[in-house]
Amino acid sequence: MKNKIYSLILTSGILFLSCENDPETVYETVTVTETVVVTETETVTVEVPATVTIPETQTVGSDSGIYYINEDTTWTNDRIWIMDGKIVVQDQVTLTIQPGTIIKSTSLTGVDSTALIVAKGGKIRAIGTADAPIVFTDIEDQLDYTNTNRVSPNRVATDTGKWGGIILLGNATVGEDGGEDDIEGIASGYPWTKYGGTNDADDSGVMSYVSIRHNGIAISEGNEIQGLTMGGVGSTTTISNIEVVGSDDDGIEIFGGTVNVTNLVIYANTDDAVDLDEGYAGTITNVVVQTKAATDNIFEIDGTEDSTDANDGQFTIKDVTYIGVEGNTTKTDQLGHWKSDATGTTENVLYTVMDGQVIEGIDADTYSATATTNAVNTLIFKNFQFQTTTTLAAILANTADTTTATPAWASVVSSGSVGADTSVFGWTMWYQTTQQ
Repeated sequence: MKNKIYSLILTSGILFLSCENDPETVYETVTVTETVVVTETETVTVEVPATVTIPETQTVGSDSGIYYINEDTTWTNDRIWIMDGKIVVQDQVTLTIQPGTIIKSTSLTGVDSTALIVAKGGKIRAIGTADAPIVFTDIEDQLDYTNTNRVSPNRVATDTGKWGGIILLGNATVGEDGGEDDIEGIASGYPWTKYGGTNDADDSGVMSYVSIRHNGIAISEGNEIQGLTMGGVGSTTTISNIEVVGSDDDGIEIFGGTVNVTNLVIYANTDDAVDLDEGYAGTITNVVVQTKAATDNIFEIDGTEDSTDANDGQFTIKDVTYIGVEGNTTKTDQLGHWKSDATGTTENVLYTVMDGQVIEGIDADTYSATATTNAVNTLIFKNFQFQTTTTLAAILANTADTTTATPAWASVVSSGSVGADTSVFGWTMWYQTTQQ
């Protein structure tokens, strides 16, 4: 019995030792975090405007005919505009031209020549700036918007007669029997060629900082288009800072009316620089005229054509500088012609580069040596200075019977004290090609 007990103890011990040597099982808890990125896509619709192609040129008119502008229209400065034929701004319509715009004209002759006409009751608003003048020229002129000073790379001042010109017509008084007339340079028979009326405050619009170049085609002998022609244009119209270069006829011609003109340059014209007709009654101030050898006259001033003398004009021209051609023997009486009962005042005129030049004529019927203010049938001169070695008697040789050889209003000087203020013309082709 005792032996069995020992055996049981021994077995228990063995079992106990066996348990201590078993490997230990270790349990670890691992936390796994998963990052999930969620991307949301939003669809947005964007409207992209269609591409607008701006043409290099845009033509107005066709086949050298007549093109009517019948609604308010703007010529923009993002293209070169081509005029082809007679472009007519109709009654109650306004043509606006943006600053810096270049307009070219087809070079056709006679009755087909290109011109811009603003009819009675129509308006133009061609308002440039000194930095962005508006230029009218001919189709062969290579001028474009890269020429920021607006000086042509190929044209010169003596290139003349390449197209017609610009014509403004209004309802102001004109010295013509019946009070109305057809403008010259255009075939008659159209209602838009008429000018004249009773409204001296008529408004044909605004032209400012505009250069008109290489114009003056004639439709027949003595029937021409000037650089700027105005017929019956009223005093509410604004005409300022105007340049006319290379006109094959007059620089500017005004038939009656009361419009005022300030800051005017006429350069290398063939006929007259400033031509007044039919009792013009406005004021022209601050003018430079630089002639070429064949230029006819700085002034050609006529009186009224009204047989009753009711509309006699009484113009005023003042602050003018004439620059001639040194040694000119081609035309030697360029200093002015006042004729056909011219009535008004011309004052503060300086003539330079004029040796050998004379005044062509002064009308004895209206000339007054003593009058100081405008009056009916009175022609007045004040402060004419001739910067020359030519004697005063020689300058006035054609007029001495009317004015005497030494009128109080005329003097020969070594340096002038009257004339134009040329500093305001820095924007012009004239100034940039002759004064710098």
